Amino acid sequence: MSQGYKVNSNKAFSQLEQRLGYVFKNKLLLKNALIHSSHLHDETANNERLEFHGDRVLALIVVDYMFNEYPTAGVGELAIRLNKVVSRKTCSEIAKSIDLGKYLILGHDARHSGTRTRASVLGGAIEAVIGAVYHDGGLEEARKLVLKLWQPHLSFEVTDAIDPKSELQERLQIMGREIPTYRVLKKEGPSHAPKFQVEVSLSSGEKAVSHGMTKKEAERKAAQLILDKWKKASD
Repeated sequence: MSQGYKVNSNKAFSQLEQRLGYVFKNKLLLKNALIHSSHLHDETANNERLEFHGDRVLALIVVDYMFNEYPTAGVGELAIRLNKVVSRKTCSEIAKSIDLGKYLILGHDARHSGTRTRASVLGGAIEAVIGAVYHDGGLEEARKLVLKLWQPHLSFEVTDAIDPKSELQERLQIMGREIPTYRVLKKEGPSHAPKFQVEVSLSSGEKAVSHGMTKKEAERKAAQLILDKWKKASD
């Protein structure tokens, strides 16, 4: 980046908007989506709230796409597809494809510590951008953005996607640790449409709780939470 180039300049915003294929009416939303917590610790001013919302918007859009694109897929297959498409790994790859790290607004120390290229930071930033587009232009504009950027990642053989439960068990075995245990904490709802709350426990004491329309779905989601936690810690 040349000397004097300002990440939060109008020129930078225009370049990023071209890569996104979306022009913001409220440029402040785009700026907030790019502000890392190292620059501003205030959650109301950095991108963490937009990331939180964007994560949910992304999941909704992908679930809607999967539901319509794969009408014969069961809940288990849909869960596997969703987990792969919205994973931090995929999100960071999307961010790299548009060189999003170049536009992040970081604190002084973070600019010199490799923060700009970390998968966790990039993945969170692209989710924040989705949240910003949602607030600026609504769900349909956010949908257009996601389907455009995620298109190469939306179609794949389900056998190519690793079941989170299998991945967790395999990684634990490689580390010489006991396999995880799962237990149903709660079952709610009518018999024809129950909702399960499941807890996964590791011998190390780590635990995660998630919900699902089936016991298997809840178990997969709980296993994915553990995997995501490990991934975040290693980034």
